[in-house]
Amino acid sequence: MEAEPNENKVSKPNIWPYMNMSSLVTSFFIKLTTAGIIWGCGYMNINLAWLLCPIIVFVWKSEKQKDQQLRAITAQASVLANEKELIGKRMDELPSWVYFPDFDRAEWLNRILYKVWPSINQYARELCKQTIEPSIVQKLADYKIKGFQFERLVLGRIPLKIYGIKVYDKNTSRSEIILDADVMYAGDCDITFSVGNIKGGIKNFQLRGLMRVVMKPIISVIPIIGGIQVFFLNVPAINFNLVGVADVLDLPGFSETLRKTIIEQIAAIVVLPNKIVIPLSEQIPVETLKVPEPEGILRIHVIEAKHLMKKDIGMLGKGKSDPYAIINVGAQQFRTKTIDNTVNPQWDFWCEV
Repeated sequence: MEAEPNENKVSKPNIWPYMNMSSLVTSFFIKLTTAGIIWGCGYMNINLAWLLCPIIVFVWKSEKQKDQQLRAITAQASVLANEKELIGKRMDELPSWVYFPDFDRAEWLNRILYKVWPSINQYARELCKQTIEPSIVQKLADYKIKGFQFERLVLGRIPLKIYGIKVYDKNTSRSEIILDADVMYAGDCDITFSVGNIKGGIKNFQLRGLMRVVMKPIISVIPIIGGIQVFFLNVPAINFNLVGVADVLDLPGFSETLRKTIIEQIAAIVVLPNKIVIPLSEQIPVETLKVPEPEGILRIHVIEAKHLMKKDIGMLGKGKSDPYAIINVGAQQFRTKTIDNTVNPQWDFWCEV
């Protein structure tokens, strides 16, 4: 009998990537150079205070990069790990209520994703070039940043992983099938872009969220299902690292602007009420799938908050705060006004969805 090939066998990830000969040599020369600069400043009677600011920035940036890289490696190891073996080794430390209470495992679906990932890679490349790139260009123009374009888009060899699937069989229409999938992408993507004359890239892109798939309507002819809707219920957790020249410019302002723009554009495409629609039957109009009838209007009233934490630091210690509230409903976000110098704010804020 021919043995089944182990398609999911992967090499053991390097969990601690910093202790190697290259990093040790680099660290040695950095410390030697730093010591030489300090000695030179003392020899020439230069005030060391001029070195304090760049040293603080360098240390902060170095530690931030190490933390992001370790997070990315941990996420990739989680995606590549054998989930059954991993949980089996920790079974005696887990309470019984965490043994997949609502979601079913979907290893069979992960095997299918592994096979079709190259085709999904091509589709994602076209989606980014045709839809996401123009939106990012338009959004960055509001921040006076022009000339953004993707140079290279490769999602890598590590596919999206589905940790569990839940199918709803109650309180749903008989003409639809609704399921939720806990998905995570932490692959070895290679994304490069340019902003004017500045070239940079994105590495260790990670995405985690709850994706809903709605198959409707159910019809009496092949293919049985009229169409598929795919969307996230809430904005997924997104993280990535900037590399290249963009890494040099990875200051809080530039990084947060780019990160916020990417998250907003993903939300504008695939976070409720926005959806990716895949029609399967010519009998069902595409408009029926894209623009379903609303159930009603959700009106939200934010009244007040009490006994908030004191975050402002004054001359005599911690003072009060300047609180505001942010409400997220799918891809829509609302923000109350800021009330200064209080820990018991009263907003009386209304919004509708």
